[in-house]
Amino acid sequence: MKKFFELFWSSPHTLLILTTLMWAGHANVLKIAIGEVSPMLLMGFRWLGCFVLLLAFLWSDVKANFPAVKQNIIWVFLMGGVGMAGFTICLVIAAQYTSVINLGITQSFVPAIVMILGFIFFKTSITREQSIGLILSMLGALILVSGGSLSPLLSLQFNFGDLIMLIGCLCYAGYTVGLTLRLKMPPAVLFVFFSFFASVTLSAFVVIEYLQGKMLWPNNVGWLSILYCILFPSILSQTFFMRGVELIGANQAGIYVNLVPIFTALMAIFLLSETIHIFHIVALFLVLSGIYIAEKYKVCN
Repeated sequence: MKKFFELFWSSPHTLLILTTLMWAGHANVLKIAIGEVSPMLLMGFRWLGCFVLLLAFLWSDVKANFPAVKQNIIWVFLMGGVGMAGFTICLVIAAQYTSVINLGITQSFVPAIVMILGFIFFKTSITREQSIGLILSMLGALILVSGGSLSPLLSLQFNFGDLIMLIGCLCYAGYTVGLTLRLKMPPAVLFVFFSFFASVTLSAFVVIEYLQGKMLWPNNVGWLSILYCILFPSILSQTFFMRGVELIGANQAGIYVNLVPIFTALMAIFLLSETIHIFHIVALFLVLSGIYIAEKYKVCN
């Protein structure tokens, strides 16, 4: 068993594929949870649950690593309170306005944003071929948010949920790039601190939701959705993703996000009876083709 765990923990491909499966399930669960629990309360319980559960098991390690976190408190806040929390806030809002298939395809735009942010903040070189790949990815995202029609493009009226999801992708791309600067401590321990600041951010949004009279206390389906969100797309997937970045770097790890729309669409078709349209296929093809070209001709600095 120990040898199996060591092999598992040393395999970035296994870790990142499982990560994308859990993320794909997350998008479907958020759709199922509509009307069963209010969105901000769902995310608030998610991050609070992560923090409390991990802290209970890792208290001694958290205490030992607290001085290092204290010295880098702004970075830790940005990663947890803005990167992770921002993405999940946008995701749960977007789920109220767009399809699960759209949620999945939009997330595949993350690798392109990672490359752009890497260029802006770390001066990572972008070749001509990579530029072509990024343009194709952006075109795919534009087709998705416009529903494959010229009318929204001409009138600048896009799907609100898809636009919110793109903002979420920007948050998560920033989080992915930020992981290249991560502190030297076990991923699960670092995630405790991230989840704490994510909880702080979400608590403010829960208060706003309550003051607006939109809070809905979870029923049985709501509690099951919360439990899934705590265990799978949060604790396990984030730990696996951080380990994957540690093993192969942010750019290569980010490419696995391209599996999310595929897994998400398959789950949505079977679980939610959603229909995939031609513009979905075109958008997905452009985004994945763009990322493939950008990754194939990447520059290693």
